[in-house]
Amino acid sequence: MKIYVTGAYGPSQEFEPLRELGHEVVLGRPVDQPGRQPYTEEELIECCRDADIIMASHLDTVTRAVIQAAERLRLVVVPYISVDKIEVSAATELGIVVANSPTPQNFHGVAEAAIAFMLALLKRVKRNEAKLRRGEWGQRIDRGWLLSGRTVGLVGFGRVGTQVARRLQGWEARLLAYDPYIAPETARPLGVTLVPLTTLLAESDIVSLHLSLTPKTRHMIGEKELRSMKRTAFLINSARGELVDEGALYRAIDESWIGGAALDVFEQEPLPMESPLRMLDPSRVILTPHNVSHTETGRLANLKLALESTLSALKGEMPKHIVNPAAAARWRERFGSKKAGGLR
Repeated sequence: MKIYVTGAYGPSQEFEPLRELGHEVVLGRPVDQPGRQPYTEEELIECCRDADIIMASHLDTVTRAVIQAAERLRLVVVPYISVDKIEVSAATELGIVVANSPTPQNFHGVAEAAIAFMLALLKRVKRNEAKLRRGEWGQRIDRGWLLSGRTVGLVGFGRVGTQVARRLQGWEARLLAYDPYIAPETARPLGVTLVPLTTLLAESDIVSLHLSLTPKTRHMIGEKELRSMKRTAFLINSARGELVDEGALYRAIDESWIGGAALDVFEQEPLPMESPLRMLDPSRVILTPHNVSHTETGRLANLKLALESTLSALKGEMPKHIVNPAAAARWRERFGSKKAGGLR
């Protein structure tokens, strides 16, 4: 069978177990290739037309048209958590399962990245580095703030939000969280108080986003929310770019509604060169290319889990981490173990 990897995540030998079983593995454009652009829909249709499995990178969108064109397709798998760029509903309609790779290293990496952003903003790292590089030393001290005594608001208290809270134990910060799906007794042992979003935004010195993108959460941080934050507050987004209205955020920083922001994710990725966000004062804004949470440990763990899902599907066994269980019954009828190796 054929596995098409839209973006190679590492050395090709990591796919040797598949090749040794007689499967064809085709590696697409490396995700770390300079200037690497997402595949167009037409390109993916051509590349994946005869694929049994698509392993998709975070840069590439697997649309309904791509899924329909791949007549042998049985699995779309991603070596990370989010399936935002996979048209899951189309896969479900066709009896094709979609699997992600929710490894602990994913959650830990994002949690560590969020705290790194907090400290970099509070300590004014970029501003002071720029001064040093200009040859300034001691002319005017740009004092930062202690994390101790600050109020940190976590919007979303799932697997990442709870890991952030765990890591903030001992920093003597006040921790708030907004999550309508979490009971207070879940947050209380971590020293976290659940509050309405309006309270969190008004009282937090740092607002950090840790939730999934859904129709309800898209642009949940817009002009109204940004204007309700403290003028000295920082916004951190290491979750999903479309949670934030970037136009409103640009105005919020440019007009000093808030103190600054750190962003690892954007509404459009790669971030266009003409994006207004690039024009903002770099001492108040940290921009990273959706990789600040990535680690080699995490990459290997994610790929390992994605390969396990791939091997299961190739054998006609249901992968463990499917996100569309509604497709499972039809998938078993078409690709179950008795039919493993057959074409549809």
